[in-house]
Amino acid sequence: MTRDEYIQQVEAVLSEHTSQAAIQLGAALADAPPKTQKVEILILVDQAGAGFLHVRVELVGPDSSALNRAIADYAGLFGTRLTEGGFDPALPFMEPGGETFSVHDALTDCAASWVATVWRQTNRSGFRLPITVMSRERYGSTTPFHLNP
Repeated sequence: MTRDEYIQQVEAVLSEHTSQAAIQLGAALADAPPKTQKVEILILVDQAGAGFLHVRVELVGPDSSALNRAIADYAGLFGTRLTEGGFDPALPFMEPGGETFSVHDALTDCAASWVATVWRQTNRSGFRLPITVMSRERYGSTTPFHLNP
């Protein structure tokens, strides 16, 4: 599979989850406790490069674990798991070591673009804290970037 084919398949799967992710993100922002100082939207991909993807909202501030418990029901914007039939949701599975491009970077860039689309569809009335979209592992060529509240 080429990088372009991979990106097209990933984008198609992510687009199916945009509306629900916008609802989740809006709910997480609405439930952010007053002590929240900023928001991070984390793009997490597996180290092996098989194509696992998780996109989560994390709140930053004093006692971050308490802050994040407040949004635990809404924090997961997207997540894959491996079933007998493959990934659920059905992202393309990549055989680690067999790719001709960085799955980590392609997947992170796709997810980052998708988060920007989710953001445009999110009800964020009254929310004014800084939001950063990032990959802690520093994958991708477009992250980190900031979303304007």
